[in-house]
Amino acid sequence: MRLHTLGPAVTDSYAAAQYYNETACEGQAEIVGHPSFETILTHLTAYAGDWLIIPAAFQSPSLQASWGDIHYALLSQMTLTTCFMTELDPLVVVARTDADNRIGYTHAATAQLLKRTVSNVVVQTAASKFLAYQQYQENQAGYVLTNEKNVTLSANEKILKRLTPSMVWCVYQIKDDDTCKH
Repeated sequence: MRLHTLGPAVTDSYAAAQYYNETACEGQAEIVGHPSFETILTHLTAYAGDWLIIPAAFQSPSLQASWGDIHYALLSQMTLTTCFMTELDPLVVVARTDADNRIGYTHAATAQLLKRTVSNVVVQTAASKFLAYQQYQENQAGYVLTNEKNVTLSANEKILKRLTPSMVWCVYQIKDDDTCKH
């Protein structure tokens, strides 16, 4: 059994797949981390018979789709089999106190949360909160919403907000080609 989800191993999605593997698969599944959910969703036929773990908060600017959109659009290619809930690793909004911009990085699923936390922020999204933090660092952006474990604060940074949300995860079986209705 192969479980496909967002990687790398530091992402909440990968942690959810590990949780599901231990609790539902007795640790026997292979977890496959991908660079984005979009790479999985646009290549489902390559993973026929495998499983997908995706958060109910999924948002994709490139596909212009939410979890609900994907759920209904891909009914012929995958079947929702179960859902489960986990607590996410704590999230933080970090501000760079000497930034000369209002740019903030995060994952698309948390973009609205960043906008509600930081007024007049210009949000840039990344494929994961882990990558958002890397881009925030590389581009000397003003803000980032990421997992707390990703952050090493410097003297010119401060945490504006810390959150401890839960997430609903959806488990899909990706249908074999011969069962898809094309």
